Amino acid sequence: MRISDVRPINRNLAAQLYSQATIIVVQLGSVPLLISAWGIESYGIWVVLTALPAALAFSDFGFTFIAKNDMAMRVAAGDRDGALQSFQSILALLGLVLLFVGILIGAALFLLPIEAMLHLGPEAAGAAKAVLGAHILSLLLYQFCLLFYAGIRCEGHAAAETVLAASWRLGEAAAFIAVALTGGGLALAALAGLAIRIGNIVFLLVWLRVNVPWLKISFSQARLSRAKELAGPALSYMLVPISHAVLIQGPVIILGAIATPVVVTLYAVTRSVSRLGIAAANMINLAFTPEYSFAYGRRDLPRLRNYFRFHAALLAGGVLLYLGLMQVAGGFGVGLLSRGEVVPVAALTGFMAIGVVAEMLWSGLFSPLSAINAHRAIALLLAVSSAASLVVSVAFAATSIDLAVSVSAVHVVVLLASALLFARTYRTDLATLGASPVKAGP
Repeated sequence: MRISDVRPINRNLAAQLYSQATIIVVQLGSVPLLISAWGIESYGIWVVLTALPAALAFSDFGFTFIAKNDMAMRVAAGDRDGALQSFQSILALLGLVLLFVGILIGAALFLLPIEAMLHLGPEAAGAAKAVLGAHILSLLLYQFCLLFYAGIRCEGHAAAETVLAASWRLGEAAAFIAVALTGGGLALAALAGLAIRIGNIVFLLVWLRVNVPWLKISFSQARLSRAKELAGPALSYMLVPISHAVLIQGPVIILGAIATPVVVTLYAVTRSVSRLGIAAANMINLAFTPEYSFAYGRRDLPRLRNYFRFHAALLAGGVLLYLGLMQVAGGFGVGLLSRGEVVPVAALTGFMAIGVVAEMLWSGLFSPLSAINAHRAIALLLAVSSAASLVVSVAFAATSIDLAVSVSAVHVVVLLASALLFARTYRTDLATLGASPVKAGP
């Protein structure tokens, strides 16, 4: 493989490692500090109030991810006018959707007795609406950040995009902690986080103005036809995180109805240990995704093939390492994470590992397809399969092992279908690319 092909992947992998490190630092570092500063009662209220706006992560309906891929391919092909049209079309659509969502949520916050509805108690008096309002506004603004990051990626700076996003996320957590440690309350912490988010937007606007001057922040090139063109891939892509949520949380809810809390804990802890392989696979996949978009846009067939081989080799090595670790230390990890409160079940761990391996493999095939916005069939199959699995589990599942088998079956089915779709899509497209000249790009 050529050195010029490896360098961007290495940069992206390093950036993904940094991103994962910031997530771990935030998760492990913020909890004890916030509890120490606020106390367990106030921290519990904070957790509830910050969890509620999480549903707004879907408020862009997948358009920002699809816009990133579309813009990356167009700029790589030398079509900056087309990339600008995609950017401004999604910017206009995002503005309208988020304005509508913001008005609805604002009215709800103003009219509804939030503190009483959530049973937050006197500790949250006067703070709940302020915290919710600040967090919701912050999350709505974050959708614009995601679109502005597309401007960074499309010029070939995928690693910089990842590092900047992770750094601002770390800054937001630092703002929460700083307010708490200096005696500030929940509302002030939420406002500090909102200030960081606004600072992120200002920074991105300046960065784009200096480094990508052709990417104008206006609506002069917005086109309804382009928004419609991107709607199919965007809405289908949104099915993927929804399906994952069904597969991850659905079995826990079912177990809660048919089994004891100990069994639920066993399932949840075993799932957490087994899914460490997915975290590693996601880092690899995210490192390759932008490079697939660039190579496809440039019609660079040799580089695409090199990326396929390199990606497959890394995932294959990751799967073998994962299986070895699960065989040797899977049970130990379950005991360690539960502090010895639950006894590992080999069959449960084994079936979960099968599902994780299948997911690692199909997500690797999904990555190059999603990079060119050709993922609709897999997303639809995943959604249908996960819904069917939930129905079957409700009707027939009697143990945690039954649920693990059901989830694993979904990932095996999606893996087989992904392999067929990948082969068909890229066999056709690579034949076309082989007859096309290589174009300049990032």
